[in-house]
Amino acid sequence: MRNRQWSVERVRQTAAERCPPGWLPIAASVAIVVVVWQLAASVVPAYVFPNLFELGAAFEQAFGPNAQFDVFDHYPITIARVLVAAVLCLVVGVVLGIVMGTSKPSQEYLMVYVLATFAFPSVIWAFFAILWVGLSVWFVTVFPVFMVVMPYVAINVYEGMTDLDGRLPEMADSFGASRFLLWQNVYLPHLLPHLFANARLALMLSWKITLVGEIFGTTSGVGLIINNYFQANQNEMIIAWVIPMMVLVFLADRLLIRLEHRLFAWRATPDETTAATA
Repeated sequence: MRNRQWSVERVRQTAAERCPPGWLPIAASVAIVVVVWQLAASVVPAYVFPNLFELGAAFEQAFGPNAQFDVFDHYPITIARVLVAAVLCLVVGVVLGIVMGTSKPSQEYLMVYVLATFAFPSVIWAFFAILWVGLSVWFVTVFPVFMVVMPYVAINVYEGMTDLDGRLPEMADSFGASRFLLWQNVYLPHLLPHLFANARLALMLSWKITLVGEIFGTTSGVGLIINNYFQANQNEMIIAWVIPMMVLVFLADRLLIRLEHRLFAWRATPDETTAATA
Protein backbone atom coordinates (compact mmCIF):
# COMPACT_ATOMS: atom_id res chain seq x y z
CA MET A 1 0.00 0.00 0.00
CA ARG A 2 2.83 2.38 0.85
CA ASN A 3 4.52 1.65 -2.50
CA ARG A 4 1.26 2.30 -4.30
CA GLN A 5 0.82 5.66 -2.58
CA TRP A 6 4.39 6.55 -3.44
CA SER A 7 3.74 5.67 -7.10
CA VAL A 8 0.64 7.85 -7.23
CA GLU A 9 2.48 10.80 -5.70
CA ARG A 10 5.34 10.25 -8.13
CA VAL A 11 2.94 10.34 -11.11
CA ARG A 12 1.34 13.54 -9.81
CA GLN A 13 4.72 15.17 -9.29
CA THR A 14 5.90 14.21 -12.79
CA ALA A 15 2.68 15.51 -14.36
CA ALA A 16 2.99 18.78 -12.45
CA GLU A 17 6.58 19.21 -13.64
CA ARG A 18 5.86 18.44 -17.29
CA CYS A 19 2.55 20.24 -17.69
CA PRO A 20 2.31 24.04 -17.55
CA PRO A 21 0.49 25.54 -14.58
CA GLY A 22 -3.24 25.80 -15.02
CA TRP A 23 -3.41 23.15 -17.76
CA LEU A 24 -6.05 21.05 -16.02
CA PRO A 25 -8.77 23.77 -15.83
CA ILE A 26 -8.08 24.67 -19.46
CA ALA A 27 -8.29 21.05 -20.59
CA ALA A 28 -11.49 20.53 -18.60
CA SER A 29 -13.02 23.68 -20.08
CA VAL A 30 -12.16 22.57 -23.61
CA ALA A 31 -13.67 19.13 -22.96
CA ILE A 32 -16.88 20.67 -21.60
CA VAL A 33 -17.15 23.01 -24.61
CA VAL A 34 -16.66 20.08 -27.01
CA VAL A 35 -19.37 17.98 -25.32
CA VAL A 36 -21.86 20.86 -25.06
CA TRP A 37 -21.09 21.89 -28.64
CA GLN A 38 -21.82 18.41 -29.99
CA LEU A 39 -25.01 18.11 -27.94
CA ALA A 40 -26.27 21.49 -29.11
CA ALA A 41 -25.47 20.70 -32.74
CA SER A 42 -27.42 17.47 -32.54
CA VAL A 43 -30.74 19.24 -31.92
CA VAL A 44 -30.53 22.07 -34.48
CA PRO A 45 -29.98 22.12 -38.25
CA ALA A 46 -26.41 22.26 -39.54
CA TYR A 47 -26.87 25.70 -41.11
CA VAL A 48 -27.77 27.07 -37.66
CA PHE A 49 -25.05 25.36 -35.62
CA PRO A 50 -22.67 22.82 -37.19
CA ASN A 51 -21.42 19.77 -35.35
CA LEU A 52 -17.72 19.03 -34.99
CA PHE A 53 -17.56 16.90 -38.14
CA GLU A 54 -19.22 19.60 -40.21
CA LEU A 55 -16.91 22.15 -38.64
CA GLY A 56 -13.93 20.03 -39.64
CA ALA A 57 -15.20 20.00 -43.22
CA ALA A 58 -15.57 23.79 -43.02
CA PHE A 59 -11.93 24.10 -41.91
CA GLU A 60 -10.90 22.03 -44.91
CA GLN A 61 -12.95 24.25 -47.18
CA ALA A 62 -11.65 27.47 -45.60
CA PHE A 63 -7.95 26.62 -45.44
CA GLY A 64 -7.53 23.82 -47.95
CA PRO A 65 -6.00 24.10 -51.43
CA ASN A 66 -9.37 25.06 -52.96
CA ALA A 67 -10.16 27.79 -50.43
CA GLN A 68 -12.23 30.72 -51.66
CA PHE A 69 -10.14 33.30 -49.77
CA ASP A 70 -6.40 33.47 -49.21
CA VAL A 71 -5.47 33.30 -45.51
CA PHE A 72 -2.41 35.50 -45.99
CA ASP A 73 -4.49 38.26 -47.56
CA HIS A 74 -6.73 38.64 -44.51
CA TYR A 75 -5.32 37.27 -41.24
CA PRO A 76 -2.09 39.38 -41.20
CA ILE A 77 -3.92 42.66 -41.78
CA THR A 78 -6.44 41.86 -39.03
CA ILE A 79 -3.64 40.98 -36.61
CA ALA A 80 -1.81 44.20 -37.52
CA ARG A 81 -4.95 46.28 -36.93
CA VAL A 82 -5.55 44.66 -33.56
CA LEU A 83 -1.97 45.28 -32.42
CA VAL A 84 -1.85 48.88 -33.69
CA ALA A 85 -5.17 49.72 -32.04
CA ALA A 86 -4.22 48.05 -28.75
CA VAL A 87 -0.83 49.79 -28.56
CA LEU A 88 -2.36 53.17 -29.42
CA CYS A 89 -5.02 52.74 -26.73
CA LEU A 90 -2.41 51.74 -24.17
CA VAL A 91 -0.05 54.64 -24.91
CA VAL A 92 -2.68 57.38 -24.90
CA GLY A 93 -4.75 55.82 -22.11
CA VAL A 94 -1.77 55.38 -19.80
CA VAL A 95 -0.63 58.96 -20.37
CA LEU A 96 -4.11 60.35 -19.71
CA GLY A 97 -4.52 58.18 -16.63
CA ILE A 98 -1.21 59.33 -15.19
CA VAL A 99 -1.99 62.97 -15.93
CA MET A 100 -5.39 62.71 -14.25
CA GLY A 101 -3.90 60.84 -11.31
CA THR A 102 -1.17 63.38 -10.65
CA SER A 103 -3.02 66.63 -11.33
CA LYS A 104 -6.38 67.51 -9.78
CA PRO A 105 -7.21 70.25 -12.34
CA SER A 106 -6.37 67.89 -15.21
CA GLN A 107 -8.53 65.18 -13.66
CA GLU A 108 -11.52 67.53 -13.38
CA TYR A 109 -11.09 68.72 -16.96
CA LEU A 110 -10.24 65.46 -18.76
CA MET A 111 -12.58 63.15 -16.87
CA VAL A 112 -15.60 64.76 -18.55
CA TYR A 113 -14.31 63.90 -22.03
CA VAL A 114 -13.15 60.44 -21.04
CA LEU A 115 -16.50 59.52 -19.51
CA ALA A 116 -18.44 61.04 -22.42
CA THR A 117 -17.01 58.47 -24.83
CA PHE A 118 -18.61 55.65 -22.81
CA ALA A 119 -22.03 56.75 -24.07
CA PHE A 120 -21.27 55.66 -27.65
CA PRO A 121 -21.10 51.97 -28.64
CA SER A 122 -18.44 50.74 -31.03
CA VAL A 123 -20.92 50.39 -33.91
CA ILE A 124 -21.71 54.12 -33.78
CA TRP A 125 -18.01 55.01 -33.94
CA ALA A 126 -17.60 52.64 -36.89
CA PHE A 127 -20.47 54.38 -38.70
CA PHE A 128 -18.91 57.78 -38.00
CA ALA A 129 -15.58 56.58 -39.36
CA ILE A 130 -17.21 55.36 -42.57
CA LEU A 131 -19.15 58.61 -43.00
CA TRP A 132 -16.00 60.69 -42.48
CA VAL A 133 -13.43 58.82 -44.59
CA GLY A 134 -15.32 56.04 -46.36
CA LEU A 135 -13.83 52.58 -46.79
CA SER A 136 -10.25 52.55 -45.53
CA VAL A 137 -7.50 50.14 -44.55
CA TRP A 138 -6.84 51.47 -41.04
CA PHE A 139 -9.06 54.32 -39.86
CA VAL A 140 -12.41 52.52 -39.88
CA THR A 141 -11.00 49.72 -37.73
CA VAL A 142 -8.55 51.55 -35.46
CA PHE A 143 -10.70 54.61 -34.70
CA PRO A 144 -13.65 52.75 -33.09
CA VAL A 145 -11.23 50.68 -31.01
CA PHE A 146 -9.45 53.80 -29.82
CA MET A 147 -12.64 55.63 -28.88
CA VAL A 148 -14.00 52.65 -26.92
CA VAL A 149 -10.93 51.03 -25.33
CA MET A 150 -8.76 54.07 -24.57
CA PRO A 151 -11.16 55.45 -21.92
CA TYR A 152 -11.15 52.09 -20.11
CA VAL A 153 -7.35 52.17 -19.98
CA ALA A 154 -7.29 55.80 -18.83
CA ILE A 155 -9.81 55.17 -16.04
CA ASN A 156 -8.01 52.02 -14.85
CA VAL A 157 -4.62 53.76 -14.75
CA TYR A 158 -6.18 56.75 -12.98
CA GLU A 159 -7.67 54.43 -10.36
CA GLY A 160 -4.27 52.79 -9.99
CA MET A 161 -2.66 56.16 -9.35
CA THR A 162 -5.25 57.06 -6.73
CA ASP A 163 -4.74 53.69 -4.97
CA LEU A 164 -1.10 54.53 -4.28
CA ASP A 165 -0.33 55.11 -0.61
CA GLY A 166 0.33 58.83 -0.40
CA ARG A 167 2.94 58.29 2.32
CA LEU A 168 5.33 56.64 -0.14
CA PRO A 169 5.92 59.74 -2.31
CA GLU A 170 6.15 61.85 0.85
CA MET A 171 8.79 59.52 2.27
CA ALA A 172 10.74 59.62 -1.00
CA ASP A 173 10.63 63.42 -0.97
CA SER A 174 11.85 63.50 2.62
CA PHE A 175 14.93 61.53 1.56
CA GLY A 176 15.57 63.92 -1.31
CA ALA A 177 14.72 61.48 -4.09
CA SER A 178 14.63 63.01 -7.56
CA ARG A 179 11.56 62.89 -9.76
CA PHE A 180 13.17 60.15 -11.85
CA LEU A 181 13.90 58.00 -8.81
CA LEU A 182 10.39 58.59 -7.50
CA TRP A 183 8.86 57.26 -10.73
CA GLN A 184 11.39 54.44 -11.02
CA ASN A 185 10.98 53.12 -7.49
CA VAL A 186 7.48 54.15 -6.43
CA TYR A 187 5.05 54.95 -9.22
CA LEU A 188 6.18 52.49 -11.90
CA PRO A 189 6.33 49.37 -9.65
CA HIS A 190 2.91 50.30 -8.33
CA LEU A 191 1.44 50.76 -11.82
CA LEU A 192 2.95 47.68 -13.49
CA PRO A 193 0.16 45.28 -12.43
CA HIS A 194 -2.39 47.78 -13.72
CA LEU A 195 -0.47 48.07 -17.01
CA PHE A 196 -0.52 44.32 -17.53
CA ALA A 197 -4.23 44.16 -16.76
CA ASN A 198 -4.86 46.99 -19.21
CA ALA A 199 -2.73 45.32 -21.88
CA ARG A 200 -4.86 42.18 -21.64
CA LEU A 201 -8.06 44.21 -21.66
CA ALA A 202 -6.94 46.26 -24.66
CA LEU A 203 -5.96 43.15 -26.59
CA MET A 204 -9.28 41.39 -26.01
CA LEU A 205 -11.46 44.41 -26.75
CA SER A 206 -9.37 45.47 -29.75
CA TRP A 207 -9.93 42.10 -31.40
CA LYS A 208 -13.70 42.28 -30.90
CA ILE A 209 -14.12 45.88 -32.05
CA THR A 210 -11.70 45.54 -34.95
CA LEU A 211 -13.92 42.77 -36.26
CA VAL A 212 -16.90 45.13 -36.17
CA GLY A 213 -14.99 47.76 -38.12
CA GLU A 214 -13.86 45.25 -40.72
CA ILE A 215 -17.42 44.03 -41.23
CA PHE A 216 -18.67 47.54 -41.94
CA GLY A 217 -15.92 49.44 -43.67
CA THR A 218 -12.90 47.57 -45.06
CA THR A 219 -12.01 45.59 -48.15
CA SER A 220 -9.79 43.08 -46.35
CA GLY A 221 -9.56 41.25 -43.06
CA VAL A 222 -11.35 38.50 -41.17
CA GLY A 223 -14.41 40.72 -40.67
CA LEU A 224 -14.86 41.03 -44.42
CA ILE A 225 -14.83 37.24 -44.77
CA ILE A 226 -17.33 36.87 -41.91
CA ASN A 227 -19.67 39.37 -43.55
CA ASN A 228 -19.41 37.49 -46.85
CA TYR A 229 -20.32 34.14 -45.28
CA PHE A 230 -23.03 35.76 -43.16
CA GLN A 231 -24.78 36.96 -46.29
CA ALA A 232 -24.40 33.46 -47.74
CA ASN A 233 -25.87 31.94 -44.53
CA GLN A 234 -22.81 29.71 -44.01
CA ASN A 235 -22.38 29.73 -40.24
CA GLU A 236 -19.89 26.88 -40.26
CA MET A 237 -17.51 28.97 -42.41
CA ILE A 238 -17.88 31.95 -40.06
CA ILE A 239 -16.88 29.79 -37.10
CA ALA A 240 -14.00 28.25 -39.03
CA TRP A 241 -12.53 31.66 -39.81
CA VAL A 242 -13.05 33.05 -36.29
CA ILE A 243 -11.58 30.17 -34.27
CA PRO A 244 -7.91 30.66 -35.36
CA MET A 245 -8.03 34.33 -34.31
CA MET A 246 -9.64 33.39 -31.01
CA VAL A 247 -6.81 30.92 -30.39
CA LEU A 248 -4.17 33.55 -31.22
CA VAL A 249 -5.75 36.10 -28.86
CA PHE A 250 -6.05 33.47 -26.13
CA LEU A 251 -2.38 32.50 -26.50
CA ALA A 252 -1.32 36.15 -26.41
CA ASP A 253 -3.34 36.60 -23.23
CA ARG A 254 -1.70 33.54 -21.65
CA LEU A 255 1.71 34.88 -22.67
CA LEU A 256 1.00 38.17 -20.91
CA ILE A 257 -0.12 36.29 -17.80
CA ARG A 258 3.05 34.19 -17.72
CA LEU A 259 5.19 37.28 -18.24
CA GLU A 260 3.37 39.07 -15.43
CA HIS A 261 3.86 36.10 -13.08
CA ARG A 262 7.54 35.96 -13.92
CA LEU A 263 8.07 39.67 -13.36
CA PHE A 264 6.24 39.62 -10.03
CA ALA A 265 7.49 36.25 -8.80
CA TRP A 266 9.35 38.08 -6.03
CA ARG A 267 6.07 39.21 -4.52
CA ALA A 268 4.88 36.79 -1.85
CA THR A 269 1.25 35.76 -1.82
CA PRO A 270 -0.78 36.41 1.34
CA ASP A 271 -0.59 32.68 2.24
CA GLU A 272 3.18 32.63 1.74
CA THR A 273 3.60 35.77 3.83
CA THR A 274 1.48 34.32 6.64
CA ALA A 275 3.43 31.05 6.58
CA ALA A 276 6.75 32.91 6.64
CA THR A 277 5.77 35.02 9.64
CA ALA A 278 4.17 32.19 11.58
